[in-house]
Amino acid sequence: MLATGRDVGARVVPHPMRGLTLRVALLTGMAIGLVGISALIQELQAASTAWIVGQSHWSRSQQQASFALSRYLSHGHPRDLAEARQALAVPLGDLDARRALEQPDTDLARARRGFLAGDNAPGDVNRLIFSFRYLGHLAYFKDAVRLWRQTDAPLLQLAGLAGAAQALHARPQVDPATRAMLQDRLQGLDRELQGQAKAFSMSLRRTAGIVRITTLVVGGLSVLLITVVAVLLARRVRHDLLEKESRFRAAFYLATVGMLKLDADGGIVEANQAIADILGYRREALLGLALPDLLVEGELVFDEDGRIDWPRQLRPAELRFRCADGGLLWGRWSGTLVAMPGHAPMVFAIIEDVSQNHALAREVQHHASHDPLTGLVNRREIERLTEQALLDVRAHGGVHSLCYINLDYFKLVNDGLGHAAGDQLLRRMADYLVGAVREGDWVGRLGGDEFALLLANIGQDEAKQVLQRIVRSLDQTGFLHTEGRPRVSCSIGVVEVTDEAVDVNWLMSAADSACYAAKEAGRNRVHCFNESRLALDERRLEADRLAQVTSAIADNRMLLYAQRIERVGDPGFLHYEVLVRMRGVDGVLQGPGAFMPAVERYGMGMALDRHVLSLLFRHLQVCPAHVQLLGLCNVNVSAQSIAEPSFLAFVCDLLERNRGLARKLCFEITETAAISSLAQARNFIEGVKARGCRVALDDFGSGLSSFSYLRQLPADMLKIDGVFVRDMDIDPVSRAAVRAITEIGRELHMTVVAEWVESLEVAAQLQQLGVDGLQGYAIERPMALERMTQPALRPLRSGVSSDGRPGLP
Repeated sequence: MLATGRDVGARVVPHPMRGLTLRVALLTGMAIGLVGISALIQELQAASTAWIVGQSHWSRSQQQASFALSRYLSHGHPRDLAEARQALAVPLGDLDARRALEQPDTDLARARRGFLAGDNAPGDVNRLIFSFRYLGHLAYFKDAVRLWRQTDAPLLQLAGLAGAAQALHARPQVDPATRAMLQDRLQGLDRELQGQAKAFSMSLRRTAGIVRITTLVVGGLSVLLITVVAVLLARRVRHDLLEKESRFRAAFYLATVGMLKLDADGGIVEANQAIADILGYRREALLGLALPDLLVEGELVFDEDGRIDWPRQLRPAELRFRCADGGLLWGRWSGTLVAMPGHAPMVFAIIEDVSQNHALAREVQHHASHDPLTGLVNRREIERLTEQALLDVRAHGGVHSLCYINLDYFKLVNDGLGHAAGDQLLRRMADYLVGAVREGDWVGRLGGDEFALLLANIGQDEAKQVLQRIVRSLDQTGFLHTEGRPRVSCSIGVVEVTDEAVDVNWLMSAADSACYAAKEAGRNRVHCFNESRLALDERRLEADRLAQVTSAIADNRMLLYAQRIERVGDPGFLHYEVLVRMRGVDGVLQGPGAFMPAVERYGMGMALDRHVLSLLFRHLQVCPAHVQLLGLCNVNVSAQSIAEPSFLAFVCDLLERNRGLARKLCFEITETAAISSLAQARNFIEGVKARGCRVALDDFGSGLSSFSYLRQLPADMLKIDGVFVRDMDIDPVSRAAVRAITEIGRELHMTVVAEWVESLEVAAQLQQLGVDGLQGYAIERPMALERMTQPALRPLRSGVSSDGRPGLP
């Protein structure tokens, strides 16, 4: 018994479709084979016919040649000789074709020419060649070929006899005895060839009969075999259909998900126990219902005739179902419409209870938008609600008040009483604020001890009165009962939500600033954000400018300019600084002063630097001749870019892919940016210098600690702040500052460049102080980078002469 159980357990149950697939494959293969065999037999029959037709041409042409040659012997007319030779060309062509095929190296071209000369149809030539080469060894065909070879000698003798007859008639006088002898020989050859042709024809006919019998036998057997397989296949299909039907019924009634079988009107024809359990019905009770009885109103889709629109209704969706006890549940619904020949279409639907998923999704959504400690909305939801309030006033007018609330001395509570007491204070504060506001207002927790409050449809003056009552009554709520503990108070900042507000970030920042001002003023008070209308307009203008910069980068409207930097004593040295301009949508060109403040304020410096560097590298890559002449190209980098490691990675990647440009580049870093981010500045400087670039400290002298930090920054160039350069010819202090910076640069072996050189007098004084480079309108005005990189477009200029007198361009 154990062995039997083991054998049964180890038995592999074949896949129900595997046998059907094998039978279909076998039937298909047999059909293809039958077609192939039929095609081959048809080709054999055609070849047999071609041989019989060719033999007929051979025999007729031989007889025609004999008759024409006999007439020529009798009368000596040249046309009879020509006719005889033309007729002989047919059997001789067939002879030549056969000999070409019998050679060790088969000459197919010669064989084709021979069979065509033998008056065979062009379409039969390939069949003749194929059958002779591959079927010539078969018994009957082999015998036919043997008989064909026996005609070779008599045929050649016949051809020779034509030459003898021609020689006879070429004599002055025909010998009657010779003519009689040739006539006898001709008749003998004709009888011999006709006998051989008849035997050859009979052999070909026997071969054709064998082919015909073979065709009938093979065709009959194939049809019989296909019939047997088709019958077996039909039986298997019927068995599989019955098996599938029983498996479907078992799966339908035993499935753990709800299943319904519906008619075209939505009536329930069959239902499994799972759907009955899900909806709380007895299974038999479901059979008397229809789909509209189970679905909540609005979940059914109807067509123009008021019937259920099944193609749209059966799309996978989550629908609301009505339970037997009147409750509702969510069910994931999917189904298919089955059309059966001769019957009305049926619908099979699957319903899975997903009510728990919906409840979980609502819970997750609540946690994502609410603070777990206080139950108030969190920062993300606060920003969303504030955005909604801002859109509301922009669309319909009015005003709201956004309040930023910060508990005073909360850290003392946390440290003195513990975090549990701090959490209790936050929860009570949340409950207090919720109870203090009106319906339509909302309260949220920003984090820590900070709360946000929106007072709807009131301005900041009215809001201030409400908030002052909250501040005064807060101390009377009794949050903390222990003697000697710090009392609870809060500082509140208020900003109006009007259509003039820039955006949500600006509103949050303004409320935060007002709250900070309340703390600075002594805490436990309310402060309103009262920025001037002019400042608001300026902020909004900066936001517009930022949007214009973003659009200009996307539309490729940021343009590169270049301003020459004159090397004192070497005017041929090509050195310039790359500048950026923005072309507005109206075509007006804007300088950096119009958009750079907004770029720096809103943190877009790195994006602009990336764009400028990409434009510069692409431009220089297509100007190899200019790059060879280029001495140095300065390009500015903002403080935001220096502080971001990913920007250094971006620059290093550009330099690695364009190593020939690295030694031509000098990155300009403002002195204040370097000092404010000293460690990041050092990393950036070392990273680019390791790849062959140079580094310049721009606007040097504007910082408060320039000289003390200078040793820590391995720069190659100092660019003196133009504020000192511009007025040094009339301001002794500026002149002294320039002299000091120049001497420091010389001691540190740095190249010193002066900016804002706007007059010849200043240029001369700078050269006398030992400045290495001059940059400004007195040297050369900025021009488009294309003009700088193309000598034909660059204007003629005169640099600083050896005597220190610069010439204007």
